[in-house]
Amino acid sequence: MTQPVSYVELHSPDPAATNAFMSAVFGWQPTPFAAPDYLVAPHGDAPGVDTGLLASRDGQPRAVPVIRVDGLAAATALVKEHGGQVVVEPFTLPGVGSGCYIVDPAGLLIGLHAYDV
Repeated sequence: MTQPVSYVELHSPDPAATNAFMSAVFGWQPTPFAAPDYLVAPHGDAPGVDTGLLASRDGQPRAVPVIRVDGLAAATALVKEHGGQVVVEPFTLPGVGSGCYIVDPAGLLIGLHAYDV
């Protein structure tokens, strides 16, 4: 896989309740990352990927895979060329890089993230 899922986001209509649940059931300890309301539960040394926890933009709960790309401009051009669309325009993540959200032709929501190392 050349462009892996680098993390998963949990979009919750009630981030505080989801945070409490994940902490109690799975021992997660999400901490703010890139913004005070964007929490990350790192996978540490165990297998897996980091998980972001944030408020759902439309109030619907969902899990969103986030795929690491080299650059958003090239990735979004390919998305459009192959029948997908950008549903949340690129935004900056200070100190981390940039991201956006796309849907594939079937409507599957996917996050894209380009690191700015």
